[in-house]
Amino acid sequence: MLSVIKPAIAIFIASLTITPVLASVTITGTRVIYPAGEKEITVRLQNKGVLPALVQSWIDSGDANQPLDEIRVPFVLMPPVSRIEAHGSQTLRLMFTGDNLPADKESVFWLNVLDIPPTDESTADKNKLQMAIRSRIKIFYRPRGMNSEDANLAAKNIVWRQNGNGNTLSGDNRSPYHVNVASVTVRDATGKTYSSVKGLMIAPGESQTFTLGKVKSLKAQDKIEYTYIDDYGSARKVETTLSH
Repeated sequence: MLSVIKPAIAIFIASLTITPVLASVTITGTRVIYPAGEKEITVRLQNKGVLPALVQSWIDSGDANQPLDEIRVPFVLMPPVSRIEAHGSQTLRLMFTGDNLPADKESVFWLNVLDIPPTDESTADKNKLQMAIRSRIKIFYRPRGMNSEDANLAAKNIVWRQNGNGNTLSGDNRSPYHVNVASVTVRDATGKTYSSVKGLMIAPGESQTFTLGKVKSLKAQDKIEYTYIDDYGSARKVETTLSH
């Protein structure tokens, strides 16, 4: 890939008194599923702005700050750099190169899209803040025999454990799928609730710890409600109980 633009949010400040000018290229969808055996898949970019935009795209394996010339991923992404006209679109083509990835569980990578808006000549005489904005979404490489229906089933079967009498819960993912948990809420018998402060992705066969605040020792009848994100970016709610 071409290292035309550094893979970070670039900020150019014209002066201390500024008018913000933001980039406007968006990725259609919130995640990419790449089924094994597909020759390629496509991702659509849209420029919702009134000016053309220069876009650089690349894939990384999880380190958002890794230099482009050091990234090694089993994909080819075309085009790496493109110009998208105002109100126009661009299709990115992702092609798997056939490198050896686990056949019994998903692998995750990240699609990066860096949007550099051009200078607006109509505001050339004004002080402004012009930003290059990077969007970053997950790519899930899914081996043969794995599908969306089973991914939803896996997400509905996260096993929850309270860590001692502390204020955290562990969510165990015993499936071969990545599960993106957006939020977790515990409701005890009195109706009091405790909620997590952030969502986390639980990798296949691993667990994540969710902080809930000050929580008493939970009982088997206390309810756990969590929301996960499915293949289409939709939030789905599950109600369950602690594992004892």
